[in-house]
Amino acid sequence: MKIKLLLIISLTSFCLCTSSDPKSHLSYINTKYKFSMQFSDEWINYIDFEKTEIIDTKLDIPVIYFGLPTRIKEWQSLNVPSGFSELFYVRIFTKEEWDLYKGKYEGTSEFRLSDKIIDESQKFVYMIRFSTSVPIDLHYYVKETGIIADSFRVLK
Repeated sequence: MKIKLLLIISLTSFCLCTSSDPKSHLSYINTKYKFSMQFSDEWINYIDFEKTEIIDTKLDIPVIYFGLPTRIKEWQSLNVPSGFSELFYVRIFTKEEWDLYKGKYEGTSEFRLSDKIIDESQKFVYMIRFSTSVPIDLHYYVKETGIIADSFRVLK
């Protein structure tokens, strides 16, 4: 009797926790820079980490890299730990940094055509930059980076 009861409770819990939505998502929330994004469940092994990018002597900005593990042993990214490749990153500018960056670099090769200003808050301007090179085993995920960028939201 106890075993039957435990089995019923376990199955009920499993059913309640399992999503019937085939498009369930992982939520990424960055409380420091006040933004969020949604990843598909296929990104379950993603990593994120912050670095400072020095664009020039007057511009050093925080950057959040997002990467996935790669099976390509020879692949080594400069920006993420060994065994991973970044697929995109979010640059975070203060309003003053953004004005300086835009004034100095708009129309140059530093300001890529693929760069996307995804949002801004009262304090920050957020730019997403997609990686130009990824290992062959991660090409499938590249198509989702635009969907992830579209899910970007500024937190209140």
